[in-house]
Amino acid sequence: MRFERHQTQPGPDHAIGPDARGMGAGFAGWPERATRAFVQQVPGGADPVAATEALTTRLEARARVQGIAAAEDWAADLRGMILSRQVAVDSALWTGRRVAEAVLPLPVDLKGNEPVPTPLVQAVVAGAPLALEFGAPGASGPRVALDLRCFVEAGAVSVDALERAVRAWALALVVAAGPGRRPGAMILAGLGGALMRLGLGYATPEGRAAAMAMAALAEAARWAVAVELGLDAGAAPIIRQEPDRVPAGAQAALLRARALAAVRRDAPEATGKAPMLMVAPLGSLAAILGLGDDPLAPVSSLRLDAERPEGHVGRPVPELEAGLAAQCHAPDRIAAAIRHAIGHGTLVAAPGIDHAALRAFGIDGDRIARIEAALAEARDLRAVVTPWRLGPDFCRDQLGIDPETLSDHGMGLLERLGFDAARIDAANWHVFGTGTLRGAPGLSPETAVGFDCAETVGPRPRLAMAAALASVLSGPVRAPLAFEGTEAEAGLDRAIRAARRAGIAALLPQRLDAPGEIAARLREILAMLPEGIRPGTAPSEVLELLDAAGRSRPDARRHARDLRARLLAEPWSGQDAAAPSRTGVRGMERLRPGGVADP
Repeated sequence: MRFERHQTQPGPDHAIGPDARGMGAGFAGWPERATRAFVQQVPGGADPVAATEALTTRLEARARVQGIAAAEDWAADLRGMILSRQVAVDSALWTGRRVAEAVLPLPVDLKGNEPVPTPLVQAVVAGAPLALEFGAPGASGPRVALDLRCFVEAGAVSVDALERAVRAWALALVVAAGPGRRPGAMILAGLGGALMRLGLGYATPEGRAAAMAMAALAEAARWAVAVELGLDAGAAPIIRQEPDRVPAGAQAALLRARALAAVRRDAPEATGKAPMLMVAPLGSLAAILGLGDDPLAPVSSLRLDAERPEGHVGRPVPELEAGLAAQCHAPDRIAAAIRHAIGHGTLVAAPGIDHAALRAFGIDGDRIARIEAALAEARDLRAVVTPWRLGPDFCRDQLGIDPETLSDHGMGLLERLGFDAARIDAANWHVFGTGTLRGAPGLSPETAVGFDCAETVGPRPRLAMAAALASVLSGPVRAPLAFEGTEAEAGLDRAIRAARRAGIAALLPQRLDAPGEIAARLREILAMLPEGIRPGTAPSEVLELLDAAGRSRPDARRHARDLRARLLAEPWSGQDAAAPSRTGVRGMERLRPGGVADP
C-alpha cells in the first residue's frame, strides 16, 4: 500500500487546529457532558489526552509498517481533530474490538417491493422501536463521525479542511482494520448546524443544495483516497448538480467535488474494501460532539445552556451569530436579533415587570438580586418570583400572604401581585427571548427561516434532506424520523413509502411521547436468547415478537423460551453444521391475523 501525499501541513491550521501533542490544557475547555462521554469510550477510563496520544501513536506505527508516507504529520492531524471535537471516534477504534450492536430498534427487512404491512405501521404508531430496512445495512466496524459544523467558516464551506479530514480518517480506518480486512465507516453529522452557519434554511431548496454539495465533496474525497490506496471504492461519484444552482457558500465545495471525481486514476487491482461514507444515528458519539442522535437534524435550539462553576450560563449557539454574519447583517442588527432570540438575561428595563415594578411591592435590593441570580437557571419569571425565594416572613408581613397557604400560590405569585398574563409574557420575552428570529427587528421572514430550529421543522423536510443526501452518498442513509403520537397512521405510511422510493436505506421512526412498555418487554424477550443469536427480520417474524411483547409478562417469557428453542434447533447454514443459527429464524410458522403463531 502506498500513499505518499501529505495529509496535513506542519504548524497551526484554522480548521484542523494546532498540533495536539501535549495540549492537555485544551481538553479542559470541553463541556462536562462531552468529557464524560469521551472517557466512557476509551479503555479503562484513561486520561483522554493520553488515550488520544496512544491511539494516534498506534495508528502511526501501523501506517509506517504498511508503507504510508508522512505518517507523523497525518497522526498529528488525527490528534488535533479528536481533541478539538471535529470528529468523534467510537470505542471499537480505541479498543480494537468490534462493538456489539444495540438490541433495539428491532430491524425489519422490507427490501422487496411488497407494501409495508399495515400491522407494522400500527405498531410504530403505538411506539414499537423498529428500524425499517429498505437497503443495504451500514458498516459493522469502527465508526468515526465528522462534525460538518467545524468545516464552515466565514459563511463558506472550508473545502480544503473537509477534504483533508475525510482523507485522513479514511486512511485511519484502513490502517486500523489492517490489510485485507473490511474497514469501518465515516458518518456525516452536524448538518443542521452547518447549514445555519451558512445562513441557509434547513427546509429550503437552497439548504438541500448546499448539503448535497458538502456531501458530494466528502464522497469524492473518500473515493479519491481509496483509489490511491488501491482499494475497491466503487464507481467514480457522479456529480449532477450545477454550480449556479448551489448557494455561493457551497459552490467551491461542489467545484472541488467535480474536480476530484473527474480525475482518471489508474489503480492496480483492488486489494480490499474502501471505508464507507454514510449517515446513521450517532449513538454514544452524539454527546462528544454536542449533538443529538440524528446526524441530519436541524439545530435543536438557538440557546445553549452550559453549567459553569459560577452557575448556569445561557448564551446563543455559535451557529446563530455565524449565520447572521454569513447573511451580511451589520453588527448592531446581529446583536439586536440575538437579544430577540436569546433575551437580555435581566429584568433591567424589562417591559411590564422591571426593578421599579418589584420595588413598588416593597421587594428590596437584596431580594431583587436573588431574583436576578436565579434568571440564568429559569425559563419563566413565574419560576423565579416565588414565595420561597422572597421568604415566608416577607410574604406574610409585606404581601399579606398567610404562610400556611404559600404552597397554594407557588409559581402564581406574580398573578397574586396583580401582574396580568400580557405583562408577564412581555417581561419573559425581554429576559429569556422568544427562542426564534421570526419577528426580530430588521429581519424579513425570508431571512429568519434560515434559523428555524427542530421544533418548527416537521418530518417532511427532514425526509427530503435525507433523500437529497442518499442521492449523493455511496453509503447508506439511515434516517431517524421523530413524530408525535397524534401523527395519523396514513401520514406515517406515506412517509415510509416516500423514504423507500427516495433510496433511503433505513427509516427509524421514533414516537416522542410513546410509553416505554413495548420497548421494555422486547428487551426482556431478547435478553433471554443465547448470546449472538437474534430472531429473524422478516415482517411476520417481527410481528410475532411484537405480539408477544404486548402480552402479559408470563406470556412474554413463555414466548422467549419457545423462540430460544426454535433458534437453537434450526440447522446452522455455515461451515459448522453443528453450530446454532445466528442469522435468525427463517420459515417460521404461519401467522394468524394479529401476529399470533398457529399451534
